[in-house]
Amino acid sequence: YWMHCWSEEHSLETWRAYNYPHVTVDYWSLYRVARHFSPPLTKRADWRWYLEQAGRTAIAMYKFGGRGTSQWGLMVGSIFVTVLDDLRKEGFNSLADELEGIKERRMRKWMSMLFPYGSEFPWDSTGHEEIHSWLLHDNKLADANKTVQAVLAYSTVVPNWAYCGSARRYWDFTINGMTQWGNEREFHHYGS
Repeated sequence: YWMHCWSEEHSLETWRAYNYPHVTVDYWSLYRVARHFSPPLTKRADWRWYLEQAGRTAIAMYKFGGRGTSQWGLMVGSIFVTVLDDLRKEGFNSLADELEGIKERRMRKWMSMLFPYGSEFPWDSTGHEEIHSWLLHDNKLADANKTVQAVLAYSTVVPNWAYCGSARRYWDFTINGMTQWGNEREFHHYGS
């Protein structure tokens, strides 16, 4: 049953786009420490390899992270903007062009919407961060402001993460741990 704690087999699935930004961050971070520390802090490969892996992982998100989730903004997805900029800066132009093309296809979807943001599920706000980052990158300031205004619309003035847009959740505790089963009222980050 899908609501039981994820098995190792499920944790290794590649269909969900939300799994790709985190791996991209890992490769990009290793690129940075290999590139900007002397001697490099990496031993397995040089900075070029890590940057290329970051770019290829970002591209793989769109190719393999399908089932509809790659069309939305992703939590930690702003890493793709950073990777694109570093690919260009370091002369990896073919990878940068491919990532730019993917961004353009995704951007067309976002810009066709009344509010240019989205997420895998209608109740969470994880897509705002990436889409806002791309809109700023492309100097679409008015559209980027729409994402900020959307977040402000459901955020309260109470400076507490638990009350800033939190909504009912019926699954995260179950998937992330085997000790609980049933419906729960959660204060958690997806809603805020």
